[in-house]
Amino acid sequence: MEPKVSIIIPVYNGEKYIDDCMKCMKKQTYENIEIILVDDGSKDCSGQMCDDYAKEDDRIKVCHQENGGLSSARNLGIRNATGKYVWFFDVDDAVEPTVIEDNVKLAEANQADVVMFGFWYYDVDKQELIPNELRSSFVGNAEEYFHDFLVHTIEHEVFNAPWNKMIRKELLERNNLWFDKRYPIYEDIIFAASLLNIAQKVVVNNKLYYKYFVRSSGSLITRFYDTFFECVTQFHDNAMEYCSKYEDNAEQIKRFDLLYVTHVYTHLKQISCREQLNNQQKYALIQKIVDSDKLQSAIKNAELKGRKKIIRMLIQKRMCKTICLFYYMLGWVQRKNG
Repeated sequence: MEPKVSIIIPVYNGEKYIDDCMKCMKKQTYENIEIILVDDGSKDCSGQMCDDYAKEDDRIKVCHQENGGLSSARNLGIRNATGKYVWFFDVDDAVEPTVIEDNVKLAEANQADVVMFGFWYYDVDKQELIPNELRSSFVGNAEEYFHDFLVHTIEHEVFNAPWNKMIRKELLERNNLWFDKRYPIYEDIIFAASLLNIAQKVVVNNKLYYKYFVRSSGSLITRFYDTFFECVTQFHDNAMEYCSKYEDNAEQIKRFDLLYVTHVYTHLKQISCREQLNNQQKYALIQKIVDSDKLQSAIKNAELKGRKKIIRMLIQKRMCKTICLFYYMLGWVQRKNG
């Protein structure tokens, strides 16, 4: 009998996306699925829409909770999952009909703990589909993946997200791995670093299945969080723990350092351009970041190009006011040019 797959779909105020999401689910060519809709305290009609779909299809079940955030919703989905594999889907994205069938076959044939697969970026504003193509597929144990393919999956962001991974549920249960509810942003790569740290057999399918919708407004990445730096630093801590398992890990550490530094740069720009903060508040936040020994070590090791090298020098010299002015002027130029 085909193994069951639990599809976990967090929903928060997603009424305008639910119908299209359920069309994607109902088109799946793999039949032995359960669809777990987690209503995360929605204030619109999402909860009722989820309940209505559950009445139409006995493969659908709904969990309602008070708003707890994406990590909390995914964790509730895991607790209610009865499948051999779990797969996370974002309600506002789209996916090919064969995604489950193809990747469960790969998981079963290779006794894999994790199967990752390719995806497209869909630019909603430009209505443009952009393929994110890997050079090849991969099958191997944990050490082979770390040395031979990890860097490639980081570079293509295949490493990062939960929605392009078929995961053996028993792996999560045995290792007590959950999404960390303390972090409202970058919880995906925090989870990914821990997941790949415990996986013993990994498959990467370079075929594209998932359409990740990129929106210029409303994204978690564009929102300001006081804990942004703590979140991305936790990811880096998890990544360094992962790397410490293996010798000859300099290339992997360098790539994780670059990813960490790139995210920190994003936050420095957010701080510098945030109108709700006065200059003294901005300087204090930037000072806390540039004084971090972890950041100073990572930025020294990361391979940076162009103006990122300028920012590295400013961070190393802890020139908070200049960093703030640099990013403020950069943001002003970008806004002026549209």
